Amino acid sequence: MRIRILGAGFYGCHIARALIREGHDVEVHEIADRIFAGASGNIPARLHAGFHYPRSRLTRAACQEHAAEFMVEYGFLTRAVPTNIYAIAKDRSMIDFAQYVATLRGETEFLTMHDPEEFGLRNVEGAIQVGERHILTNEAHGFFESKLRGAVTFGVKPGDHAADEYDWTIDCTFCAQDSAGVDRYEPCLVVMMEGPTDKAVTIMDGPFPSLYPWDEDNGLCSLSSALWTPFSKTCRTWADARELLAGLAPEDIEGQASSMVESMAHFYPAVREYARRHHRLSIRAMPLSGADTRLVDVRVAGPRMIRIRAGKIDAIMAAERAVREIMA
Repeated sequence: MRIRILGAGFYGCHIARALIREGHDVEVHEIADRIFAGASGNIPARLHAGFHYPRSRLTRAACQEHAAEFMVEYGFLTRAVPTNIYAIAKDRSMIDFAQYVATLRGETEFLTMHDPEEFGLRNVEGAIQVGERHILTNEAHGFFESKLRGAVTFGVKPGDHAADEYDWTIDCTFCAQDSAGVDRYEPCLVVMMEGPTDKAVTIMDGPFPSLYPWDEDNGLCSLSSALWTPFSKTCRTWADARELLAGLAPEDIEGQASSMVESMAHFYPAVREYARRHHRLSIRAMPLSGADTRLVDVRVAGPRMIRIRAGKIDAIMAAERAVREIMA
């Protein structure tokens, strides 16, 4: 079959590679000038094992299943985090530490920390250490760039080619073309911090920050925040979010980044010793879920058209299976 894939992020690249290996004629159309130009290359890339989603059993189960699948296929694109901490804030958390531990017990492995302050944490009720790995974004970029050489065309808008030229079109643009099932589009900021990359600190569960390894070779960690990463939670279309990002002044980004650092310093003062190097902007499509459910959504969006709303990165194999079922 002749198949067009819109978007060269993790989902588009993986599905393209899988279909090419089966002998299909696959074209990947990317509006930017490189792969991983959107959310895939600009967000903290953790291989979730469920610790991030105590309010969604469905998401935890999916993360645990998908992480195992991801390791089989792409484990060489991941790395262990020597000290990986999830901590519950003393104030404003949506869950207390006892409930957090009770929720996770029996589902996945972790170690309860006797004294989080020994690891530099402050203002937390309790903390655990986990074996969650992180995805090496730069290595993944290079891998897919090599495997898909000749299959990806850059600077192509979705309307540049007629859909009827293809047997199927698979939209992997994180809902840039279709907002069905999307509650809002969040224009996002992630700050790259230079400092030790052997420790990850994630504060749960509410408007809290996370410091996570990004690029050990260059000593970079990503700093994000449930409160300060989104510039807005009111954009109803991808175009609105894109316009907001395009209109940001340097002082807007600087102010948000400073607030993010201060938020993390409240819990992990050592972050002040890191140096801010640069930032990354992206747009993510968010589902409506008070339970914080973050499952991948694959649906038919029109004649011979499939649309994927991404879940976590590790859900790419689940998305591939759903795509195959639809095309069968």
